[in-house]
Amino acid sequence: MSSSNPRVRELRRLIGRRSCRYDAGRFIVEGPGLIRDAFDAGWNVLEVYVRDGMNDPLDGAVECNFLDSKTFDSVSDTVSPQGALAVVEMRAATFDAGASTDSWGVVLESVSDPGNMGTIIRSAEASGCECIVLVDECVDPFSPKVVRSSAGALFHVPIIARATWAEVTRGFARLIGTTSHDSIGTVKVRSIYDVDLNGSLALVFGNEAHGVSAAAPVSEWVTVPHAGRSESLNVAMAATVLCMHVARSRMEMVSGSQEGGE
Repeated sequence: MSSSNPRVRELRRLIGRRSCRYDAGRFIVEGPGLIRDAFDAGWNVLEVYVRDGMNDPLDGAVECNFLDSKTFDSVSDTVSPQGALAVVEMRAATFDAGASTDSWGVVLESVSDPGNMGTIIRSAEASGCECIVLVDECVDPFSPKVVRSSAGALFHVPIIARATWAEVTRGFARLIGTTSHDSIGTVKVRSIYDVDLNGSLALVFGNEAHGVSAAAPVSEWVTVPHAGRSESLNVAMAATVLCMHVARSRMEMVSGSQEGGE
C-alpha cells in the first residue's frame, strides 16, 4: 500500500487532526502492546497496519494491512515507530457517577499537555478511580501522545469529554479542588491528609499554568504538603499523589469496617 493510498491519507488525518478523529469517531493506537490492550479490553479495533516484515499483533483477528517501511514511518506519530498501528472506534462514556453514593472520580479543567493527561489517566485508573471528566478546553484524550502516555489505562477507565460544571456537580457530592497556595481568597487550604475522603467525591485538577479556576464550584481546597523548596508539583505528579492517597484511604476504611464487624 503506497503513501498516496486514500486509506494511508486517512491515517495521517486521524493522527494529526482532532476534528478528523471526532468526525470519524475513530482514533489511532500505536505499538503492538497497546493494540493488544485495546483489543483485549473489548474496544472495537477496525483495522491494523504493520510495517513489512513485522508480525500482525492480533494474529488475523481483524483486517491487517502491510505498509512498506518508508510509508509506515511517514504515517507514524513516533520518533522510533514500533511497526504497528491500529484504527480504533471511540467509545462514548456516559456520566453516571452519581448513581453511587460512594463513587469517586477525577475532574480535569483545561489540562493542555498530552504527557500530563496520559499520566493522570494512568494514575487515576491504577488507583481505582471510576471515571475521568474533562471540562473546558482540555487536550484531546484520544490524541496519539495521550494514548501512548496512558500506557493502556485509557482502555480501562471511562473518560467523559466536554462536560459542564453542572454535570459534574450532579455527578459528585463533593468537589475537592487542588492548589499549591495556602489560601484561596479568605478560604484556608487544608492538607489532603487531613480531609475526610468518604462518600461521593471528585478530585479537581487545573491547567498547568493557571491551576483550577476561581469559577469552579469547588467544595473545599486541598494541597499536598512538601518540605522542599519547590513551590508546587507538576499537575501529573500531584494527581498521582492524591489519587493514590484516596485509594489508600478507602482501602483502610473498608479494612477498618470489616475488622469492626468481626
